[in-house]
Amino acid sequence: MCVSGESVLDFVVPVCKYNIIIRVTIESIVLNYNPNNIYIVTNKNDVEVLEKDCLEWNLSNTKIIVLNEDRFFFSNYGLTKSDIYNLYTWKDEDSREFGWWYQQLLKLGAFKQIKNLSDPYVVWDSDLIALRKWQLYDEKTNTYKFAILQESAKNEFNKNEYANSIRELIGIEAIEPQTEGTFVPHHFIMHHKVLEDLITHIENINKLNFNWIKSIMLLSNTYYRFSEYKCIASFMNTYYPELLLFYPFQEYGKSGIRYRESDEIVERLVNYRKNTELTYELFQKFVRENYDEMPSYIQLEHVQPINL
Repeated sequence: MCVSGESVLDFVVPVCKYNIIIRVTIESIVLNYNPNNIYIVTNKNDVEVLEKDCLEWNLSNTKIIVLNEDRFFFSNYGLTKSDIYNLYTWKDEDSREFGWWYQQLLKLGAFKQIKNLSDPYVVWDSDLIALRKWQLYDEKTNTYKFAILQESAKNEFNKNEYANSIRELIGIEAIEPQTEGTFVPHHFIMHHKVLEDLITHIENINKLNFNWIKSIMLLSNTYYRFSEYKCIASFMNTYYPELLLFYPFQEYGKSGIRYRESDEIVERLVNYRKNTELTYELFQKFVRENYDEMPSYIQLEHVQPINL
């Protein structure tokens, strides 16, 4: 079932751990895009807390469904999170943690695991707070577009790891936008047909006949980095170029702010909110008082979880 229109797009938001900005992120999605459903995927303990706490959030008519990541893949693949963890390799201090890899599987596999998920759906990183709306759906052309938000890879090492792991997984060279930015936009339009074909492609070219989950996780044996976003963009560029539509970096990415280390700004936010909940409205007020111009987005990485 294909949807038409922005408001009927469902969002999938994986959450590592419940933290101070998750409410802000979810409310920013609701206010800007008014989706029917937002699926939050997180650990078992945080499922119960989020189900209760989200009843106090500003959600308009959007329904929040919180899903347990521990058994997310069990019904279709017979795999628990622990089973998938056993496929992961930590090589040394340059390795990314298992949860970073696992979230990529959640985003790519959501269409198979979540019943009646819209087609397409939007994956949205839990640390990405939209402050200026970019249209995800263009009524005039009946097309869906995401925004290029990230200017460049952190370093050449990461860029090369992305390229090499993608080449091994799908046999396609990793691409970048022709002008500026990278195909790591921290949100993406996910078409079911594209994902189905990508998964089939991964499994067909894997000579050991692994399923796609195992194929991706086994990349950690050799590579330090993999990007689900860049992988699917590269695949679409080859097989579905008509669906790979996006706003160039200059439109929304250039005016955004990304904090790779967010301890200092989070401390300021904690002091600013005092003893109240940090809402999207309060976050917007903080931004207006502390920035010369309203950014298109603010992304706060590595925010520590709340002690529940």
